[in-house]
Amino acid sequence: MASVASLPRARRRPRLRAADVPFIAFVLAVAGLIAFGAAVSPHDAVALDPLHALQPPSLAFPFGTDEFGRDVFSRVLSGARPTLLLALAAAAMGVMLGAVTGLVSGYLSGATDEVTMRAMDALMSFPGLVLAMLVVVMLGPGPINIIGAIALVFWPRSARLVRSMVVDLARREFVDAARSRGESPHFIIFRELLPNVLALVIVDFSLRVTAAILLAASLAYLGVGVAPPTPAWGLMVKDGQPLIEIAPWLVLFPCAAIACVSIGAVLVGERLRRVFALPGAEAGR
Repeated sequence: MASVASLPRARRRPRLRAADVPFIAFVLAVAGLIAFGAAVSPHDAVALDPLHALQPPSLAFPFGTDEFGRDVFSRVLSGARPTLLLALAAAAMGVMLGAVTGLVSGYLSGATDEVTMRAMDALMSFPGLVLAMLVVVMLGPGPINIIGAIALVFWPRSARLVRSMVVDLARREFVDAARSRGESPHFIIFRELLPNVLALVIVDFSLRVTAAILLAASLAYLGVGVAPPTPAWGLMVKDGQPLIEIAPWLVLFPCAAIACVSIGAVLVGERLRRVFALPGAEAGR
């Protein structure tokens, strides 16, 4: 079987269909929300206005206001940046570390594989939220530490996923051919095996983004993530919970934002796999 690197260029060209337009629009909308959300918000997300405290949704305040008179719609828009940037960066770091670990471990096998996988199992023995909380509490609630903590949760899971596919790929003819040509392990891992697991990595990344959004929101809700007065979706849910009976919009709209972006990330990841039609998805079957 030929490696992806040797496939004709025409076979590796992404195929864009009309059905992909909504998913591309979603990605662009999320990117715009991250880049311009705070700039296009109709009100200052942190300015206090006691005269308009706890106003229900209206034309002036589409998502209502909180107990301090702050516009919830503006806070949801402004809260997209800290929540989504943390989630995207953490998912990218965790999946990247996991992909490299799974590739090296699955190809080298033997003692290297055994030791590496036992270390991954040790990390996976901790519930994800508990492990992330421990890391953030020990290192502090800075954004870099939050990203590292969430990435640490995803690292072993992505590593085991990639490794399971690489173990099968390493026995294929194209890898034997590369060895017979005298190629180095580095070349085989990153030029022969990596292209064949890209489809898996892309789909895994989309799922990790969803989990990262929920983890980042959970950390903020528990008080070990983004600190006030910075608006963040999880923090908004926490602040609005005591008033949920009289002002349910304080919790409803941040939760809706988390749900919409999380579900959208999963759908986009699956669509990406189909758009690129990566041969790696077939090689691993």
